[in-house]
Amino acid sequence: MQQSKVVQLPLSPLKSKVLVTQPYVPSLDKYMHYVEKAFDAKWLTNDGPLLKELTDRLKDYLGVKYLLLVSNGTAALQLAYKIKNLTNKTVISTPFTFPATTTALEWQNANIQLSDINKNSWNLDPKVVEKHLTTTKVDAIVPVNIFGMPCDMEAFDKIGSKHNIPIIYDSAQSMLSKFKGKSVLQYGDIHCMSFHATKLFHTVEGGAITFNSKDDYERAKRLINFGIGENGVVEEAGINAKMSELHAAMGLCILDDLPMLIENREKSLTRYHSQLAGAVTLQCSNYDSYTPPMYMPIKFETEDALLNTREQLGHKGYLSRRYFYPKNHKFLNESVRSVLPVSDVISNKILCLPLMHNLSKNHVTNISTIIKQNV
Repeated sequence: MQQSKVVQLPLSPLKSKVLVTQPYVPSLDKYMHYVEKAFDAKWLTNDGPLLKELTDRLKDYLGVKYLLLVSNGTAALQLAYKIKNLTNKTVISTPFTFPATTTALEWQNANIQLSDINKNSWNLDPKVVEKHLTTTKVDAIVPVNIFGMPCDMEAFDKIGSKHNIPIIYDSAQSMLSKFKGKSVLQYGDIHCMSFHATKLFHTVEGGAITFNSKDDYERAKRLINFGIGENGVVEEAGINAKMSELHAAMGLCILDDLPMLIENREKSLTRYHSQLAGAVTLQCSNYDSYTPPMYMPIKFETEDALLNTREQLGHKGYLSRRYFYPKNHKFLNESVRSVLPVSDVISNKILCLPLMHNLSKNHVTNISTIIKQNV
């Protein structure tokens, strides 16, 4: 369908606070175009035609063979951990992430071992992970492509092959990310994605899992539907993690408009990077990668500078957010390692700035000016 029109946020005077992000809402006519199909068919959930259409379009768009739409990103993680049988197993992951990455492991009663992050990419550091593997038997690794920036995918694939352990990616923020010219979804064993309303691509609530194993994919299809097999008989204990037709309808709308959303956010990112160069530290890597315009994170030299800047931004009507703060491992049990030098320092200095499809260049200039005046 035709892309929706964009109405930019008002500049002066600010009629309301500018949020860190804002869910993209397509035109109601566009949404109803898809919803009416579900109403006409009287099919609202349970693998309906809209879900199948969205699945097929996403598989083509992302270049993947085995993709399963689910009710949310946390359910995607729980299913992945169940598929790889991580109950009572030792799993390495990152402390710098949204809590769901590891709290979903807690629900599997996994033995969580946190490993430190790279000081530039803020992702799980494969070199540090390798050191853990020399002294600890590990059953799986869960890296996170934080803020959409890919991990060192090749390094983790090598670790997985060398030690014969699965690599399960929390790709909640990285559906569109690329590593060395290839989709990140081509690496690892399983990728878990979130389609929450605040994401670049969303279904209001929802998520997806991609697999490199057909057997894992087929089992996951049963598990999200109470464990019911094709013959209608429950084959194992499953859950209800299906995506409804109404959520799939929103996904189809967003997919129609995704090129526009990416283009508009890319413009804002380019402006931010240009205006903030030298004033703050930006996330970066030493390998070829593409990070989609999901977030605008910056790192300050000190936590005091962050707090002062956040306060000044708020006075001017611009909200910002300290993502993944306080540190993720504070939510976990006491057995989890708590001394992680790089993560402990960096997590206190990261602030995410407003980024959305309708952010004007004047807003970016105002925000950047306030930051440069306070660092």
